[in-house]
Amino acid sequence: MKSFTTKRLLIRPLEETDKAFYISLYSDSKIMRNIGTPLTSIEATEAFTHTLTIMQKKKPKVMVWAIIDLKSNNLIGLQALYNKTPNITEIGIMLATQFNGMLFPEEAIGSLIEYGFNHLNLQQINAHFAKANLATARVAKKTGFVCDTSKQPLDSQQRIDSVYKDTWHRHYIKTIIG
Repeated sequence: MKSFTTKRLLIRPLEETDKAFYISLYSDSKIMRNIGTPLTSIEATEAFTHTLTIMQKKKPKVMVWAIIDLKSNNLIGLQALYNKTPNITEIGIMLATQFNGMLFPEEAIGSLIEYGFNHLNLQQINAHFAKANLATARVAKKTGFVCDTSKQPLDSQQRIDSVYKDTWHRHYIKTIIG
């Protein structure tokens, strides 16, 4: 897992100093409304510790990056890849609400897709989200995800869009660090 930059963002692996921010996102009911039930502070602390432990494994099933705005040097969000199989993964992103509407998700997700395809040898990345989450649907479309109606979940409230290495040719990353 490496750090990388885009035009406006530093994307670096989650670290111990991100604990308070992580807890604030996962316990915020507005941020969690389309993800799941907000965690209590204790649950979020346990999830954070568990995530850091998993990330230390040789082949982690979960990889989480902190998203930092290069202009302000503020931590603005988290994004992750959740490995389902060796070459297929699921992607997710959470931003602090004050950073919505600035096109940060497109830049962050686009760069993580690029990193996954070019440095992790992924072949397919899925985005699983609530159909009612129109903001996520827009970000998914803008970053190259497509909806395959034959691969939708049984839950009619959910949707899965995918992006494939062989058809995705965008460039967001400026520099790979480390």
